[in-house]
Amino acid sequence: MRSLAQPKVLAGAGLAALITSLACYPRLALWSASPAPLLFSWLMLLWVTFMLWSFVLGWHLKYTGQRVLAFQWQARLWMLATLGGVVSALVLRFAVDPYWRVLSPTSFPSDWRSWLAMSLFSLAFDPLFLCFAPYAFFMRLFRRQTSALVLTVSFELFVLYAKLSSSTLPTTGWLVEVIVLRVVAGFLSVYCYVKGGIWLIWWLVLVMELRHLLPNP
Repeated sequence: MRSLAQPKVLAGAGLAALITSLACYPRLALWSASPAPLLFSWLMLLWVTFMLWSFVLGWHLKYTGQRVLAFQWQARLWMLATLGGVVSALVLRFAVDPYWRVLSPTSFPSDWRSWLAMSLFSLAFDPLFLCFAPYAFFMRLFRRQTSALVLTVSFELFVLYAKLSSSTLPTTGWLVEVIVLRVVAGFLSVYCYVKGGIWLIWWLVLVMELRHLLPNP
C-alpha cells in the first residue's frame, strides 16, 4: 500500500481524477433521475476516480513495467482494436441495443449534446472502472498477467450481472448474446490495454460509441 501514498502517485491521481470527473460532469448533469444533488454526485465521482487512478498509477508500472500514459504505435494492435471495435459496435447496434433501448431508454443519446456527454463519460470512466483499475489491483494481488486478465474480465461480468439483475430481460438468447459479447470484448480490451496501453483502449471505446451516430435501424 505504500506505493499508493507516494507524493508522485497522489499528485498524478489527483490530476487524473480531476480531468476524469470534469469529462464526466456533462453526463451527470443530464442524469435527471439522480438521487443526490449534482455537486454531491460530482464530488463522490471525483473521490472514486481518485482512488481508481491511485491503483493504476501506484501499481501498473510497478508490476507490469509499462508506463500508463506511454503511447505505443503497433500497427497490428491498432488494426485489431479497430476491427474489434467495429464488429462489437455492429453487434451492439443491431442485436443488443434495440432491446436495451426499450429497457433503459435514458442510456442512449437523443441528440448531439447527449451523445457527446455520454461518450465523454464512456471514455473517461468506463475503461478506468472496468479495465485499468481492476487490472492493476489484480496484478498487485497475484503478479501474473494471465490471472489479472481473467479476473478483470470476471469483474466486468459481475458488473454486467449487477446491471441486468434489476431488469426484465427480453429473451434468454439476448442474454447469451450480451454475455458472449462482454466476454469477447473484455478479453480483447484487456489484451489491447496490456500490449498497447491506455490510448488504444480509448480508441476502441470511441469506435464503439460512434455507433450511436448511425441512423436508427
